[in-house]
Amino acid sequence: MKIVLESLREQIALAVATAKAYNVPAVCVRLGLQKIVGESDEQEAHRSKRMYVKARLIEKTESELLVIAQSVLCEFNDEDLADSLSEMTVHAEHRVSELVRIDILKALNSLDLLFGELQPLDELANIFGTSKIKDDPLGFLKLSTLQGQIDQWYIRNRDWSHQDLLTNCGALTCSQTRFFALLERLLHPIIRRDEEQSALAATIDSCLKRDGFSVRTTGSQSGYALYGITRAMAGVSGQMKNLIFASIGAKPELIFRDAINNDVEIVKHADKVLVFDRMLPSNGLLLWTDLAQWWAETNGLASVADAKAPLYRRLNQSVCSANSPGEFAVFRTYYQRYGSRLLEKLPALVPQVFLHYDPYTTRQRGDEAFLSRQRMDFLMMLENGARIVIEIDGRHHYATQDPEDSGRYIADSRKYAEMAREDRRLRSSGYEVYRFGGYEFRDVNVSEGTIGPHSQEVVGDFFDRLLKRHAVL
Repeated sequence: MKIVLESLREQIALAVATAKAYNVPAVCVRLGLQKIVGESDEQEAHRSKRMYVKARLIEKTESELLVIAQSVLCEFNDEDLADSLSEMTVHAEHRVSELVRIDILKALNSLDLLFGELQPLDELANIFGTSKIKDDPLGFLKLSTLQGQIDQWYIRNRDWSHQDLLTNCGALTCSQTRFFALLERLLHPIIRRDEEQSALAATIDSCLKRDGFSVRTTGSQSGYALYGITRAMAGVSGQMKNLIFASIGAKPELIFRDAINNDVEIVKHADKVLVFDRMLPSNGLLLWTDLAQWWAETNGLASVADAKAPLYRRLNQSVCSANSPGEFAVFRTYYQRYGSRLLEKLPALVPQVFLHYDPYTTRQRGDEAFLSRQRMDFLMMLENGARIVIEIDGRHHYATQDPEDSGRYIADSRKYAEMAREDRRLRSSGYEVYRFGGYEFRDVNVSEGTIGPHSQEVVGDFFDRLLKRHAVL
């Protein structure tokens, strides 16, 4: 790990060193490496920009270096640093093995043209880097360079197979980000379409599945499919048809306006819930911007930006109406912590979602309860059909109020068993279920709108792990 961190420090320093020497101290201030620009800083930076930056990185931890690297990439274009950052974050845990890479490259040999009618050198340079591929811009060194070898043995004479070409370009050793970029480019409709495109996607998908990845359609362009490489995590099968959420009062009454097409209409208490009536993308991901777009169109607002604040207030109203410190802490901390960090890529955290629906009330149904936990505290819908259920367990989840003392609760094994049984059912259907105990949120006051440091840490640690696991962070 020490070698990896030293390499990361070196790459950060080299990236910043591309700035003018007199600007380097100010850049370090923006990156948080120093508080102010001192009198002797410019002179020190003139002696060695790289060493100036490295000296201010020595004491930084791994997590601090990763944040700094991300900030550096916002200002400087550095492919090596971007590769290292992706390898240590997005692709740190889930890797495609060299064996699978070899299998994929072998499968590519059956193709006639690797990049269709496009120029191979240009495509390879975009994927593996211009300096690596076009290493003889004047054409003087010929076969002593990779560019000369590609031109002679692949473009002119076809002595190299597609596998030979990509292996020599580094496809077996490059970062996983570059390898996935290669596969996605080969599947782009500008290179191949229709049956050839879908056949290659199926072939690559069968290879990637060995390491837990898959080829999925991520959108379309002019009617042609766009493909991406994603984690093949087991999710919920089927398309979402009705998302009824943000309850603030009485349970809505539903009817099937068209039972054949599953068209649901709320005929009573429709003002107490929201209904998202849009199809999700094929990858199953519901973003905050998707909700805001729906809210803007539903309420006649001019733009998504105009919709975000009123939508947030409406969701917050639903959360506050539950009067649960845990729900309040989870909702507020999530959007405050990740809203500015993920921006347009922020998954929606949807409160008070109806999972089941029983038209009868508890009093009408009596002991004959068919559906437990009709409403979830929170739902997130991530890629590959991953649906995350988050529940905050107050005492009513596992205990019954003492009829003789309203302030006292008695453990209820029946309630706990119902909760455990429903968790099993959800998990077996592909949902991920996570529970917080109400006791974890002792420093939260809903009426005053305050969330203490302990609760913020509990929620932040959970979402950091969850979003990294699903490659959102």
